[in-house]
Amino acid sequence: MSRLQAAVVALLALIIAPGYSFYFDVTPKIVVLLAGTGAVLLWMAFSGIPVSLPDRSRKVLTAFSVLLLLNAASLAVSTALSAQPAFSLFGTNWRRSGSVIQLAVCLFSWSIAVGCAGRPERVRTLLRGVTGAGAATALYGIGQYLGADPFLPAASYHVGEGIWTIVRPPGTLGYASYFATWLLFVVFLSLHLRTMETSTAWRRVAETASLLAGCAMVMTGTRAALLGLAAGGVVWIAVGRIQVTRRTLALAGAAILAGAIFYYAPPGQQLRSRARWFAEDARGGARLDLWRDSVHMASHRLAAGYGPEVFTAEFPQYESATLAQSFPDFAHESPHNMFLDTLVAQGVPGLLVLAALCGLGFAAALRWKLPALAGALAAGVVSQQFTSFTVPTALLLFVTLGLVVAVKTPAVTLRRSRSWAAGATVVAAGLLYCAARLAAADSALASAKDGLDRGDVSYAAAQFQQYERLHLPGGTGDLWYARAALALASESPNPQTRAAALREASTAAVSATQTAEDPFNAWYNLAVFCGSREDGPCVERSLRAAIRAYPNWFKPHWTLAQVLQVQGRMEEARREAALAAALDGGKHPEVARTLDEMRAELNTVQPRLAQK
Repeated sequence: MSRLQAAVVALLALIIAPGYSFYFDVTPKIVVLLAGTGAVLLWMAFSGIPVSLPDRSRKVLTAFSVLLLLNAASLAVSTALSAQPAFSLFGTNWRRSGSVIQLAVCLFSWSIAVGCAGRPERVRTLLRGVTGAGAATALYGIGQYLGADPFLPAASYHVGEGIWTIVRPPGTLGYASYFATWLLFVVFLSLHLRTMETSTAWRRVAETASLLAGCAMVMTGTRAALLGLAAGGVVWIAVGRIQVTRRTLALAGAAILAGAIFYYAPPGQQLRSRARWFAEDARGGARLDLWRDSVHMASHRLAAGYGPEVFTAEFPQYESATLAQSFPDFAHESPHNMFLDTLVAQGVPGLLVLAALCGLGFAAALRWKLPALAGALAAGVVSQQFTSFTVPTALLLFVTLGLVVAVKTPAVTLRRSRSWAAGATVVAAGLLYCAARLAAADSALASAKDGLDRGDVSYAAAQFQQYERLHLPGGTGDLWYARAALALASESPNPQTRAAALREASTAAVSATQTAEDPFNAWYNLAVFCGSREDGPCVERSLRAAIRAYPNWFKPHWTLAQVLQVQGRMEEARREAALAAALDGGKHPEVARTLDEMRAELNTVQPRLAQK
């Protein structure tokens, strides 16, 4: 079973499917997790139910199992009470971290704790999978930094222009911060493998993987990961009581010198650009204001939270004007903090369970003198205080917890049980079914995109209908499809293609207002669509709906002001323009210019009215 578990962890990190899957860096990973967890459960179902006597040697495993059950209960309650249960159940498009997927993470980590308990050879097999995948993803990330990427367009992770262009390699994890956090675990888990290995070759592989992961992590330019690496390194040294010898100091000095040479050499230009960004953004972007507003949001539903995966839709009602003015073009998808994320989603019970799981793992690693595993937990948790909690990083955190529990726990006895086999089989079948539906739906959506790219509206419509039949509740492709179809209608020289694309865009634009995870964007998109058809009342209704969904977003206020100006409702237009300018925080000169023009027009019109 450990080989299967190792394959799941490795494949989940490695797999991306551009061209075959629409959400190519998210959906394939979720499919691997669901299908892999289902396969592991089937394996366990026919191996026997795990049974362990309640003795002191297994109390950590018992506590870990109880906490996972409590987390499952918290997820169930929060999902049932969610304002949008479909999103909470199966997740949104950007990370697919609904309660079903989170429960799969819990089940998988529990299977590791139970299956690897008392079996160091299984722990070693699992760590080899992590190490091998870590080395491969690190090499890919380094290649991305150096300009070699056969799979993804470089523009998707290049920021800025000229000599100040920043390259933030996402590896196979979709975004640099997620990639960097995942690599942190690889650094320390590889070090733990090195202490376990009897094979000289594998020890060298572990050392190389740890070094490569560290180098790739630095190249992502992620401050949170650098802080996590420092925290993990301190814990690793302290727990392991590693002696700082002259050889160690010499190696450290050589590494620092090599890093400095790279930094100041031509290939280090992107890192120097990132360092400049650090200096200009010492507060870490929106995080401080985002955390404050997230705490305010959470305080309204402390008992059960808002449910997983509804932050994007619910947070705009609590976003402060200060945050909106600082980042007027940004819709926040999470609090960028693993504990705040859980507090908002599951309330205080979920937060306490997550904190207890981390505390249990860290305490066990300290008590059992597992320096590298303690370092992995410290590094991951510290980094996740500043980045979003995604499925790949969450899985590796829970896998590490499972490994900590398993390393010093005696082997668990297995006993045949028909009820256990039946229950595990049912759950496994459900997970495999969800995986198949998710994969098929995402493939159909990718085919619909291909059809629109080729200008074949009938093919795209057929594939999108197939997607709608197959996709699980939660995030949908309606908003994307509406925008893509409208873009085709505006660009195509063929009248029949334009008409067909407009019909598709119309249907999807209306549907998106009810299905999108970011309803404010859906309503604004509908306003744009109605504007293309010169339907003024629809434009105004849609813009006002967008404002209700996101009161402090400048754009619908600004657009509404211009609509009202055309209708001659100048005083209303001025009020909306003034509000838009205030919320924009001076980031877009055209917004302030609109307000100035309206004030000038009012100053001209009002004296004339007074003379009459």
